[in-house]
Amino acid sequence: MVNKDILPVESYNEIKDMIGNGKPTVLSFGMSHCYSCIAMSKVFYELLQEHPGLQIYSIDSQRDRIISRDIYKLKEMPAQLFFDEDGEEVFRHTGAYKKPVVEVILKKYGFNL
Repeated sequence: MVNKDILPVESYNEIKDMIGNGKPTVLSFGMSHCYSCIAMSKVFYELLQEHPGLQIYSIDSQRDRIISRDIYKLKEMPAQLFFDEDGEEVFRHTGAYKKPVVEVILKKYGFNL
């Protein structure tokens, strides 16, 4: 059974050009068997339903292991990386957040909510 209330998993190669395209971007790294990763994906899915213009992407850290490990130096999941409109990383977090906390972070870093 497919859970329809989570972000679809994207390939990093398919979305990497969205980082720095003039809009703030979130990359949410996780794994399909990780409860906290699924919880974060649900939070981001809900935010995208309310604000469809946001750029939030779910990346499978196992499938894109080289990206998560070597480029972004991630060691634990879930991990969220927040980029400004120019593609500069402005914030990162490891672990799960509740939706109100994510909303505060998004507002702080220029995401239009």
